[in-house]
Amino acid sequence: MHRSHPSWRTPVAALAAAIGLVACTVNGTSLTEERTSAIDESSAVALDAAHRGHGSPTHRELSASDLQAIAQVRRATAQYHDIRKAQADGYDTQYPAGCAASPDGGQGFHWLNEDLVDGTVELLRPELVMYEPQPGGSMRLVGVDYVVPYVEGSTAPTLLGREFAHNVPLNVWALHIWAWAPNENGMFAAWNPGVSCEFAG
Repeated sequence: MHRSHPSWRTPVAALAAAIGLVACTVNGTSLTEERTSAIDESSAVALDAAHRGHGSPTHRELSASDLQAIAQVRRATAQYHDIRKAQADGYDTQYPAGCAASPDGGQGFHWLNEDLVDGTVELLRPELVMYEPQPGGSMRLVGVDYVVPYVEGSTAPTLLGREFAHNVPLNVWALHIWAWAPNENGMFAAWNPGVSCEFAG
């Protein structure tokens, strides 16, 4: 059962309308069919190469320290290829509701661990994990989302040298890391043209 919304949230319906999300539903919470493979820095290097392969002029090449950090994120979240393990670890609230998509790409379904939402940023403890719906109802882990509640007059938090963006409708600072899916817009972009809500049901 999903827990009640924390006080920093605004109604989901209003949020969806405000930011133009495509709200979709999915039948149940089936787990992904892909198996977890060995995770090390070389996988992060390969993922960065896939990001850069599109030649996006807005993409900033990742440094060695970036690659090490992303490899750590992958190790920390590899178990969440099985969405049931994520939910058992507290990522049990879908927020915002539905599968997030925009003309700039998708984000998929977000699963929030409300206990992690505070004023701090921890690389290996993202507040949300993101899944792309697959044919047949399975879910593919595509990335993580870090959020910090927005306080009027506050400065943007940073992670790996990147500033969080102010998500006005959700009233949070937010930053994505596409640790499990190439993104032609870059590892830290808000939207991913390669992520779709086509199979959200």
